[in-house]
Amino acid sequence: MTNASARPTPFAKAIETDYRNRSATNAMQSAAYDRYGRLGLPNRRVEGWKWSDFSAALRGDAPANDAAPVETIPPSPFATLEPLEIQIVDGRVLAPDAARLEGFEFGVIEPGAPDQDFDNHSLVALNIALTRRAFGFRVAGGAIIDRAVHIRHINKRPGYVFSQILGRAEEGSRVTIIETFEGCATFHSAMHHLSVYKGAEVSRYVLHDADADAVTHGFFGGMVGEDARFRQTSLSTGGRLCRHETHLLYPAAIGFSDVAGAALVAGDRHSDFTTQVRFRAPGGEARQLHKGVASKKGRNVFQGKFHVERAAQKTDAKMTANALLLSDGAEANHKPELEIYADDVECAHGSTVGALDDDALFYLRQRGLSEGEARALLIEAFAGEVIDGIDDAGVRDVFAARVAAWLEEQQ
Repeated sequence: MTNASARPTPFAKAIETDYRNRSATNAMQSAAYDRYGRLGLPNRRVEGWKWSDFSAALRGDAPANDAAPVETIPPSPFATLEPLEIQIVDGRVLAPDAARLEGFEFGVIEPGAPDQDFDNHSLVALNIALTRRAFGFRVAGGAIIDRAVHIRHINKRPGYVFSQILGRAEEGSRVTIIETFEGCATFHSAMHHLSVYKGAEVSRYVLHDADADAVTHGFFGGMVGEDARFRQTSLSTGGRLCRHETHLLYPAAIGFSDVAGAALVAGDRHSDFTTQVRFRAPGGEARQLHKGVASKKGRNVFQGKFHVERAAQKTDAKMTANALLLSDGAEANHKPELEIYADDVECAHGSTVGALDDDALFYLRQRGLSEGEARALLIEAFAGEVIDGIDDAGVRDVFAARVAAWLEEQQ
């Protein structure tokens, strides 16, 4: 089924053919595909998507990856941390059979849907309809997983790829999840839903370092339970169009989240960080920080929203987005929002866009640094506020090394 308001594109035709050729689809997937058909791909006329037009980005052809062989996978920069590594190659879950961690159960499961209501999100619907198998995990109640779990999305061939991760961190548990995106998929739809139950703690680190022509939609939906703590730090170098969505729901009291992201985009690369936090119970706390650096014709997008329902008194939520433009053709688009129905809250947001400080550059030049070295030092310090907030020293070093490499590439 295709959107009747638009002429079917090669991508839409390929998607429809793939869906029709499935040997079996369940009722959930059938309903999701119907929703996608009614909604169509997001475009600039849809609120919340005017800076990230997926309909335009996916006008070309995109053959499926069904016949793509699994090639040799290079080691990850996180390999020195000796994590439990799960590979999702061209949408296929390659979970190791032998490696097990006490208190951490995982395997290949049937795809599912987020617990929250995203009926009007066409890319979520498309993911539900076309994901064949998902990676599922469970952190047992009270389990402290002292070894990181690294989920690698690796795309080896052009085409479209759909993947899902469905996880739960049960009461009083603790785990670190590293998620990386690598390769060249023409379109990669990755959905991750995670429930963090009472008293549990989850740290999630996301490194998106795909090819320049990649189109990515990463969707993370999280439930933050009573007295639960969720921390997320993301770094993206963008692509032809890369959008990273984080949706958090606080259904119970006293949950906490800290979501930080940095985008480094150059050339024609585009990065979009979109977040929404919905508070339904008292005492929730949230912190958000975004840093965007754009060079040449790079585009950085940040959209953040706190939605505080009437019952969510004593909510404490703060959001900051800062962008640094290094060239006349670079672009930053920020849209911070507060929607508040409770009357006893502390909620705030701030947004800035600017260039490198000439006085700071002059100061560093006077102390013997070249112009390139001075610029790199200031940019590193600007993005470093996100990186420095990473508690895990090994993860922090990998992120810092990627920032340094990106700066070297711009010289």
